[in-house]
Amino acid sequence: MKILVAVDQNPYSANTTNVVAKLAANTWANVTILGVLPRRSPTGKVAAISEEWNMEHPLPKALLEYQERFLRHFRKDECPYTQRDFGYQLIEVKKGVWDELYVAKSARKDLKVRIRLGNPVKEILAEAQEEEMDLIVIGCDHSRGCEWKGGGGVPQKVVNEATCSVLVTKEEKKVDKIVCCLDHDLVSQQSLEMINQMVTLHKAKLEIIGLTEGEELKAEVERKMDAILRYYTARGLEPWIEIVELASLDAFISQEARWGLMALWMGKRSMLEKVFPKAKVSKLIKGSEYSVLILR
Repeated sequence: MKILVAVDQNPYSANTTNVVAKLAANTWANVTILGVLPRRSPTGKVAAISEEWNMEHPLPKALLEYQERFLRHFRKDECPYTQRDFGYQLIEVKKGVWDELYVAKSARKDLKVRIRLGNPVKEILAEAQEEEMDLIVIGCDHSRGCEWKGGGGVPQKVVNEATCSVLVTKEEKKVDKIVCCLDHDLVSQQSLEMINQMVTLHKAKLEIIGLTEGEELKAEVERKMDAILRYYTARGLEPWIEIVELASLDAFISQEARWGLMALWMGKRSMLEKVFPKAKVSKLIKGSEYSVLILR
């Protein structure tokens, strides 16, 4: 699994780093912490970061702080993201010949800290696509309607334009329930596992929502949802299954987003993608008191 953590130098990004560290401890994901600076330096010139940005801008300093914060979640002797030296060992260099060599084992998983220059949304999306990320995690200032300081609706735009899954993290708040609206025909194995990881991370109850149009399709939807129920039951979870009419979906999501983390399957052929357009996704992200997970 490959996770991109999109951050700036504000407190909500520090909280996001904590969330990702806990998720990475369960998944041993390869992680990139990404900050984006405008192309023009503080002097107004277009310059390479090494020439004028240096460490005077608060973002490079914040990135190093986030890296240290991330690593503090792991015991040093167990951390898969740090290089470990093992000293001298006898190594068979050829049949019957042994040399005493100094052996160092590299990190088992990648933790990168990276800065790109340009527009935050464009650079976050470009990094995710170029590095084939499975998940983007991005925080926001809930008091400002889930904005990044400086405006521009960065989290909402990233969610709506990304081709991979996106988790928008809100301020630290205990999550007791995770509500998942799934396209029972097409939801990917990776998305099912991501939900499993979020339930484990938060030690939360799981509610799975199936969508139907009309009473005549309800039995078929229930049959397909039973397969998802068996999937999670086999992993030690006991989800609650509920069937919701598409006509009631808006009201249902608005209500449920007040009480727990909302996860929506929005793959290319998802039913939700057709009935829950970008404007409604942005409204959900702005209005929800909890984090929002968009699965693809």
